Amino acid sequence: MKTNNRLSTIPEYELNKLDSIKNHMIKDNKRILDLGIGDPDLAVEDSIIKELIDSCQIPRFNNYSPYEGIKELKKEVINYYKKTFEVNLKENQVLILIGSKEGLSNIIPAVCDVGDYVIIPKPSYPIYELTSRLWGTIPYKIPLKIKNNYLPNIGEIPKEIVYKSKLFIINYPNNPTGALANEDFYKEIVEFSYKNNIVVCNDGAYNEILRGTKYPLSLMQLDKKKNCVEFGTFSKIYNMTGFRLGYVVGNSDVLDSILKIKMNMDSSQFIPIQRAGIKALNLSRGYINKIRNIYDNRIEITQNLLQKHNIGFSKSEGTFYIWCNVPEGYTTDEFCIELLKNYGIIVTPGYVFGNLSYGHFRIAVTKDIKLIEKAFDNLQIYK
Repeated sequence: MKTNNRLSTIPEYELNKLDSIKNHMIKDNKRILDLGIGDPDLAVEDSIIKELIDSCQIPRFNNYSPYEGIKELKKEVINYYKKTFEVNLKENQVLILIGSKEGLSNIIPAVCDVGDYVIIPKPSYPIYELTSRLWGTIPYKIPLKIKNNYLPNIGEIPKEIVYKSKLFIINYPNNPTGALANEDFYKEIVEFSYKNNIVVCNDGAYNEILRGTKYPLSLMQLDKKKNCVEFGTFSKIYNMTGFRLGYVVGNSDVLDSILKIKMNMDSSQFIPIQRAGIKALNLSRGYINKIRNIYDNRIEITQNLLQKHNIGFSKSEGTFYIWCNVPEGYTTDEFCIELLKNYGIIVTPGYVFGNLSYGHFRIAVTKDIKLIEKAFDNLQIYK
């Protein structure tokens, strides 16, 4: 059977080997702690669930939603950006999505033609490269180096690549490194966008998950012309991964193009889920700080455990991830398999985030800290 030849550029599922070992261990009734996936274990706030249920009693709740999302949710996103970032948005600068992952795929054909370049960071969320290839564009990978605090060196991008590029995807707070952007970097990349007529897109999935008392920073605060776009999600800070609800804000022309694709490929999210999103955005900063404090505690304790066992890592400034170094004397696979077979701990091998990341692995602190401490109890001290 003939299939799309672009699929040949997509690698096989990277975690097959670990999954096979995990499944055998589960059959043998062995305890497994999965620190591989960024799926929060925390409960959804009661008022969000109540709104979801109550909204199933409103007239026409079961009908199609407007493709761009219900106006009430768009207005709450506008209010959120005003309250949190002092950014003024108009209704045509907000688009509701079926999770930000959908938008991160659809922005590529919305902005790019087949054969155009998309500039993406490495290491990074695999979707950026995979969707770029599926849509027939060419990913140009710019390395994120620890010496640059995991910020891309824009000056290293060759002029011919800049000329052929229409989209530049960034992700701060960063998955997998836990690094943060700063105002100087955002100013630089916004100027780069203006100068080269390239749409800069920040995947801001973890905008609210920061260490300590740090206040969230948005790309849109530095983009006065609204030339760029930023994606947001309800999945992480509100523990709503399965709800599949997100949004994109910024450049209205780009959003119109994404909407045109949505209108021909999908509909909008179920109305009660969108109304649950409104309730989430109306939760207080106290709720957000409570969630942040939980992750702060987990990150701090886990980093101390890593130090105790001589496992190097980059200090996490945001997200609920820790970017770790594979100990000396191990390949990435050898170490990740040892963690699983000997200690029942699943982590994500660094190469999942790109081939520049062999020698690393990622921990997601999305499990109760007592479970993490117990799993580390028997871990050996590495060299």
